[in-house]
This record gives sequence, C-alpha cells and structure tokens, in this order.
Amino acid sequence: MEEGVKIRIKEELEVAEKRLDAAKLLIEKGMLEDAVNRAYYAFFHAAKAVLNVLGYDAKTHSGLISEFGLRIIKTNLLDKKFGQYLRRAFEMRETSDYEIGAIFSREEVQTLVNNAEEFIKTAKDFVAKRL
Repeated sequence: MEEGVKIRIKEELEVAEKRLDAAKLLIEKGMLEDAVNRAYYAFFHAAKAVLNVLGYDAKTHSGLISEFGLRIIKTNLLDKKFGQYLRRAFEMRETSDYEIGAIFSREEVQTLVNNAEEFIKTAKDFVAKRL
C-alpha cells in the first residue's frame, strides 16, 4: 500500500474522531440537529477509512453506504449492525439537514453518537490490522 494512501486513511480516522467530539459538544449545548450532522460525518470518515484500507473508495454519500454494505457487510468483514448504524446515521442527517422543523429526541441523538463511537473504535481496529 502506498504511503500516501496510509496517510489518508489515518487522516480519515482523525477527522472521524473530531466530528464525534463536535457531536458530543453540540449535544451538551442542546443543538441536536447539528449533533446529528457531525455524528453522521464521524461515520462517513470512519467508513471511508475502512473501505480505503481494502483498496475501495466512493465519491458520494450513497455510494459510500452502498460500497460499505457490499464490500464490508455482505462479505462478513464486520457485523451487519455497523451497516445499519451507517444507514441510520445517513437517514437522520438527511432529515436533520433538509427537513425544516425536524425534531430528534436527546436520547435518539445520544444513541446515534454512542453508535458512532462504537463504529469508529471498530474502524480503527479494522484498519490497524490491515495497515
């Protein structure tokens, strides 16, 4: 694997952690819709790292979810719950960003953030075994 690819993968995981930290701060401030957005991007960057370490990439959000499902979940490289977490995060982000008046409960957003934390930890372990 090229050094540049290794660096990009590590950067994706670092960005995922930063987005997760931002989501946690936004929950504390009661900014739930914005927390959903940041939590989704934590998933997004971690999923990109997982795909990249296997030599795959995606250019769009829906492409990323599709590739993750095809390359990671369907091949049993990770538990199917991680595919469900990613898809749910995407759906919540779409609602949060594009539906005026969308309402999420604090509990719902906290669950999303907890899932993102688990997703990132799993992604880091997955990547570490392959770099």
